[in-house]
Parts: sequence; structure tokens; C-alpha cells
Amino acid sequence: MILKAYYSGGRIDVFDTDHHVDAAPQRGNLLANYTLDLSDVAGDGLWLRSYYHEAAEAYREEPGPTGLPVARRRDGWSFLIADADDLDRLNRLTVDGETILARIAGELVDIAALAWAYDVSEEYPSLILSALRSPNLVSPEGGKDMSEEIGVPRSVIEAASREFTSTDSSLTPHECRF
Repeated sequence: MILKAYYSGGRIDVFDTDHHVDAAPQRGNLLANYTLDLSDVAGDGLWLRSYYHEAAEAYREEPGPTGLPVARRRDGWSFLIADADDLDRLNRLTVDGETILARIAGELVDIAALAWAYDVSEEYPSLILSALRSPNLVSPEGGKDMSEEIGVPRSVIEAASREFTSTDSSLTPHECRF
């Protein structure tokens, strides 16, 4: 994972979790877990936390719910990405090229949450309705139970239908074919 912090004045900090890292402090690590908690932005800094999943021979005798042994999640380290002074000058933060935070009108905005809200209100309902309009393309059975075929609960389909018909009064729910 690569984090890039862009600051006013032209400074760019780059944090790379994949390269130049010695894994020795986390013996038995088979899976790394990084947490970037954006709620920290209002505090004294922005921290990246690391955790790892230890797979030890001793755990083989304790099968998990699927019968496989379960690795144990262990605390790793905390890394300061931006302190309070840095946050005052931070213009944008990206994770693997995707903007996560951006300064808008002088305030840091959680772009990840904003993008999610946009997708939920604009993108995903259109995807659902588009799939439902073409049941023969989605299912060879002609859309017997489309909610299962497309992995969307019936309640979500109904909510998307209501939203769609309330914003386009020329169509009725019947014309949406679900």
C-alpha cells in the first residue's frame, strides 16, 4: 500500500508498506492488516496502524468454523503519517492512487465517505435497475428470483425502485420490470 500526503508549499510525503520493510518484528506473519482511521484527523494527527495475523504451529490443533486452523491477530505498530501541524497544511491524501482526504473550502473532507454516499445514491441504484430490466441476460431462467441472481436483497431492490420512480415520474414501478 502506498500513501501519499500532498501539502501546501509543494511537499509530498510517500509511505510505502511493501518495500524496504523488514518483516522480522512480526514472526509467523501470513497476513498484514493496516488501519488508517480518518476520525483521527480532528485530533492531534493521522496514524497508520499495523496488525498482523500470526500463524503458529500450536494453532493447528484448534480448528476454526471451517475446520481450518485460525491465525491470531496481533498488534503491530502505529506510524504517524501527519502530526497536527502537518494536518493544517495537508491538501490531499491518497491511498494506492485513490484520494481519501482532500481540503475543500479550508476543511479536510473524507472523500472516501463522500464517494460512498455518491455511489449509494447515484451509481448502485442504476446498476440494480439496469440488471433488473434485462432478466434474460442475467439469468437463463428469465429472472425467476432476480434478487438472488444479482446478490441484492429484495428490500434494497424495492428502495431503489421507489427512488427511481420518484425521480422519473414518466415511469411506473411496473415498467421497471420487477
